[in-house]
Amino acid sequence: MTPPGLSDVFVRSDRIVGRRIAGEYVLVPLIGRGTEADFIYTLNRVAAAIWEGLDGKATGEEVVSQVVEQFEVDEPRAAQDYLDLMETLESIEAVRRL
Repeated sequence: MTPPGLSDVFVRSDRIVGRRIAGEYVLVPLIGRGTEADFIYTLNRVAAAIWEGLDGKATGEEVVSQVVEQFEVDEPRAAQDYLDLMETLESIEAVRRL
């Protein structure tokens, strides 16, 4: 599998939902949709904003720009955080590339 790039467009899996629970943002697999419930993934505020930006239309560059506007982070750091997160989310099949 090729590493994710900033020009890639990702969409969230319909087998995983993101929810705010007790002040934390978690990704939870939906039982009965072919997903094994072997993880709950906790996201920090930046990762949660990235997750919510994955609409199947925005490129990585666009999502990174939103993160830079929303948080006190420079673009190179936001871009690296985005790429690292996409690699992780893709490995657990929480997202897919279009």
